[in-house]
Amino acid sequence: MNRIASAMIPQSSMLDLARAQKSLVEAARQSSEQTRETDLKGYGRQSQTLVSAGRMLARTESLRAAAEEVKTRMEVQDLALERASDVVSKLRAGLFENISLENGASVRNQLEEAFSIVREAMNTRLGDRYLFGGVLNDRPPIIAESLDELAANPLASSIQQGADPQVVRIEEGRTINVGGVASDIATDALASIKRLAEFDAGPSGPFGRSLTSAQSAALQNELSSLGAAFDKLLMAQAQNGRLLNDTDVAIKRHDDQVQTLNQAMGGIVEVDLAEVAVRLNQAQFAYESSASVFNMLKSMSLLNVLR
Repeated sequence: MNRIASAMIPQSSMLDLARAQKSLVEAARQSSEQTRETDLKGYGRQSQTLVSAGRMLARTESLRAAAEEVKTRMEVQDLALERASDVVSKLRAGLFENISLENGASVRNQLEEAFSIVREAMNTRLGDRYLFGGVLNDRPPIIAESLDELAANPLASSIQQGADPQVVRIEEGRTINVGGVASDIATDALASIKRLAEFDAGPSGPFGRSLTSAQSAALQNELSSLGAAFDKLLMAQAQNGRLLNDTDVAIKRHDDQVQTLNQAMGGIVEVDLAEVAVRLNQAQFAYESSASVFNMLKSMSLLNVLR
């Protein structure tokens, strides 16, 4: 009588069960983690592409963050420059009116207001850094604390000198000066205010209700100077606006690049969830079927057949 090799049947069924279980576990992992492999090694030759794309993504996100900081800074600078230019324009208009009315009673208050706002604007801070301090942004660029102090000291002692603009990289291969320096932007305005404050404190002052010919001439002389100072502030604001627009464009490019890189990496790493759901159902069905067959074969005995 030939022997029946039934011992191999449960063993084969057990291997089928193990394979089904492995497929089920992998399908469940992909459904949960939404990635094709558990580590870079699993992607073979594509792993180098993933590493390179990951580095480029990190660099792009870093540049985007820098550009966002620059944008915030320039928006604050725009407001500061607008305040400074507005008060210089207001001072010029006020002095013109004083000359027309031959009344200088308000000149001192006008100078106080103009100095205070220009100083405050140029000493604008974001965090603990002075925006118009250039590379010397840890100290106030306008040193004089009052109109009297401005009038009593050399102008160079009232404004921080020697600071270069700060430079920030917002894109690969492109850096920008993120802000003007107070000594470049506001010197003309403060010089004009200083001259009038000196005149007011001098032998021909103070400016009173009835302007003298010397006082009228002093005010008249500063109208053109204040006009030039106003133009310089406007130019600084316009330049700030152009760089703000450039920064917005750079941020948009970074966003597009981040999206492209994420899509490229996702095409390699991410799974098709609909496909995974189908495979998960198939793997679960195969596992249940293999388990059922294995349990049935394990309970079978040749003695039951021979009886």
